[in-house]
Amino acid sequence: MGKRIINLSLWIAFGLWLPAAAAEEDNLFFSGTLMSEPCVLDADDEQYELDFERVIDKDIYINGRTLGKPITLRLKNCQLGFGKDKVNITFSGNASIDPPGLLVVQGSEVQGLLVGLETTNGDPLQLHTTYDMGTLVKGANQIKFNAYLQGTPKALAARSIGLGAFNSALNFTVGYE
Repeated sequence: MGKRIINLSLWIAFGLWLPAAAAEEDNLFFSGTLMSEPCVLDADDEQYELDFERVIDKDIYINGRTLGKPITLRLKNCQLGFGKDKVNITFSGNASIDPPGLLVVQGSEVQGLLVGLETTNGDPLQLHTTYDMGTLVKGANQIKFNAYLQGTPKALAARSIGLGAFNSALNFTVGYE
């Protein structure tokens, strides 16, 4: 076994040396795009986790949905003068069909449950649509919206929302105009 390790080490060392001896000049190129964005998303908000905690199914059957839970994304170091003073957001994920534009949850036993998004005024924010979220000010800014749970029409009518743990993943893209 010791011989194999030595032989393998020699082959690895020889294999590393051989390409270096045959290397050519100017055979590695880099490219990219340097961009100027007015703000930086706070590092703590790049991965945001919202726990709905314990939700009682009767509340969803009675009201069709839960109350919205607030979400705040923080933009920092905003510099004006780039010609971009408005901020917008686009949400993407596994979108529902009925009703359209809500986020489908994942869970082994939970069915008929969706995550909805809305402005702080209660206006719906559907997936795969870009929404104007306001005008930027110099320094710190916030994008605020709510998330809620909602039953599908079929599950509400049949009272068949499955119980248990669930999760879902949502992506968002912040843009500037």
